[in-house]
Amino acid sequence: AGIAGYAVGNLKLPGYNLEWEKEPFQYPSNMAKPLQILIDSSNGASDYGNKYGEPLLCGWTRTFGYRNATGERREWVKPIMLSGGLGAMDHAHAEKQEPKAGMLIVKIGGPAYRIGVGGGAASSMVAGD
Repeated sequence: AGIAGYAVGNLKLPGYNLEWEKEPFQYPSNMAKPLQILIDSSNGASDYGNKYGEPLLCGWTRTFGYRNATGERREWVKPIMLSGGLGAMDHAHAEKQEPKAGMLIVKIGGPAYRIGVGGGAASSMVAGD
């Protein structure tokens, strides 16, 4: 089963005004707004699992945007998105077997993208690479 989690700024859903979302936060033109990020990342997480029959069953979503009394803005401008899989397998399949002539090689899932700034895309790199 797949899991996913999302943390973005205020959604500002059209026609659904919430009292705590009255602040009209501005976003750089090269960045998607929180609602679009949430939709696209959710679609991506679901699509990935659907490619090989792993449904997205659980996760979490947080939205938050606030300007305090001193004018300081608190919001997930750079969103957080995580995904993963939970499962079980037979102990007999825990060790990789030696390949034999006639075995098939099968690729499952979609494309893999290098994403993040100092996060997932850089977590396995040696400093200076």
